[in-house]
Amino acid sequence: MDGTFAPPLWGSARARARTRLLFSAALAGTVVGAGIGVARGTSIGAGYVVISIVKGITLGALLAVMLVWLEQIVLRRFWRRLSLGWAILMRTVVYAPLVTGVYLLVAAGFSPWLPWNLQQAMILPTLGISVACLLAGSSVIAVLRLLGFRVIRNLFSGRYRRPFEEDRIFLFLDLSGSTSIAERIGHLRYHSFLRDFIEDLEEPVLEHDGDVYQYVGDEVVLTWPMTDRRSNGRCVACHFAIVEAMDRSRKGYEAKFGAVPTFRTGIHCGRVVAGEIGDQRKQVVFVGDVVNTAARMEAEARARGKSLVVSGTLLSQIELPSGVQARPLGAVKPKGKEVMVELFEIVRTASG
Repeated sequence: MDGTFAPPLWGSARARARTRLLFSAALAGTVVGAGIGVARGTSIGAGYVVISIVKGITLGALLAVMLVWLEQIVLRRFWRRLSLGWAILMRTVVYAPLVTGVYLLVAAGFSPWLPWNLQQAMILPTLGISVACLLAGSSVIAVLRLLGFRVIRNLFSGRYRRPFEEDRIFLFLDLSGSTSIAERIGHLRYHSFLRDFIEDLEEPVLEHDGDVYQYVGDEVVLTWPMTDRRSNGRCVACHFAIVEAMDRSRKGYEAKFGAVPTFRTGIHCGRVVAGEIGDQRKQVVFVGDVVNTAARMEAEARARGKSLVVSGTLLSQIELPSGVQARPLGAVKPKGKEVMVELFEIVRTASG
């Protein structure tokens, strides 16, 4: 059952996500800048409308890309460590002079066509608009992170407005020894431990195109739509990518917490009913025995002391990544079901 599935090159999915984010920022900045350019050009004279629009587009796109690049790529982890009040204060301290400086540079570049005395009056309005757009943009990105880009896209498109059946893969990942770690380091520090773990697994999940379905305490549930056998193998590759991420971060966890995250994983696939629920907070929910059986796979991994346990159903629908192999573990009968489910442990081969 060993295949030739190769996970995407490290950084490729992250690079694509960042490119989409920066492109969206540039597009939004262009639209806002063009609108301001039209308004400003009209107010100072018909002869300045075109050059004001060009300046507005240049300034809007440049500021949007710069601020999103700093906000979501360079300083993203820094902002997460601050309280809301301190984050707002630090954003003001960092971004206000940057926005002012960029405006002055762009204004100097356009001074041959747009006299400085006409541009000077726009410094404070530009600063205010930039800060307002930054806060609005940060709020939008926060919502995207809360619900996930695909969930937001599906909610807007109405894909899950009416329940329907679809085939999906579910991966249940549960931290091992969480109770003892929490007792030893304290519950507040354990929360930081869990937060760091979740942040560190985000990149492997993104690399393998997974969606975080939900967090349940110290358990993470990931999901993928089922497509072809090769693409379906991403769920197994994702597990080992998270293992590797934890190995790379081992020294940091040991120094900070005196413990390194270890986890058990169970994966299953099949048909579920998908649809939106909720009014004040909409959520896409997947209903069916598949979800419960995937949770049972993780429970079996924990009970048997295995790192990764998958169902025979999943194994028949995927192409295993190179360097791993499946070992049969027998069959179990999930609670409330009549059909036995074959279990397999997935391990690295000697060469892998």
